[in-house]
Amino acid sequence: MEYLTEKKAKKKAYSRLKEIARIQGKRPPPNPYPSAIKEIQAEERKYVRDRFFNPKMLEIVKQQKAEAMERFNARAGGDW
Repeated sequence: MEYLTEKKAKKKAYSRLKEIARIQGKRPPPNPYPSAIKEIQAEERKYVRDRFFNPKMLEIVKQQKAEAMERFNARAGGDW
């Protein structure tokens, strides 16, 4: 319960800061209490992009696909 009240108080304080900034005609300040999930996603974004464009990663993916196809063909060929 304490966590929720603390979170609510932080949210209210930030909304007041934004309101003051609007009255003064300034841009609102960045959120001092950003979402932890968004921060983690921002850190991992470069690695996610790396998966699709890094030549070394693409080579590993090709190798894994080839190995999977070999296993699939070996399993399918043994049954018939």
